[in-house]
Amino acid sequence: MTTTPDNWYFADGGPDGAPAPVGGPLVIFDLDGVISDATHRQHFLRGARKDWRGFFTSAHLDPPYESGLALTASVSEDHTVAILTARPHYVGAITRSWLAANEVRHDLLIMRPRHGRGSGGPSADYKRHELGRLRAAGYEITVAIDDDERIIEMFRAEGVLAFYTHSGYYER
Repeated sequence: MTTTPDNWYFADGGPDGAPAPVGGPLVIFDLDGVISDATHRQHFLRGARKDWRGFFTSAHLDPPYESGLALTASVSEDHTVAILTARPHYVGAITRSWLAANEVRHDLLIMRPRHGRGSGGPSADYKRHELGRLRAAGYEITVAIDDDERIIEMFRAEGVLAFYTHSGYYER
């Protein structure tokens, strides 16, 4: 990988198109349901017609989960902390502002891109695609934490140690 994907945002604000940092150990966190409490937004997804835009554009009102903040802060400094979220690109600015306002330790934020592979479809497919891109950039994924059992199953199928946290958003 010679340039940083346009849906990757480094916390240090590196220039667009700069070479991606090369490798090393990395921990993946989901955002909604792991670090941010999206309980107040769930009503947008009830019923036959789901209001995804309303759901995502209300994300700035989420309170943080103190346990999620503590988990990200507890990661060893020699590990990159990546937040891999299915939030779409159009809430990038409010997501980055929320992370800063809540002092969430992270080195890399990955969101769904505008177009192309991973821009639509199931979250597990999108996150599998990004996992491949992280590996191609030389990262060694040491652990992943998510609140969607389908994502946990995908990580485990890809050989990643994965931990499930219950948010209540994905009852089967």
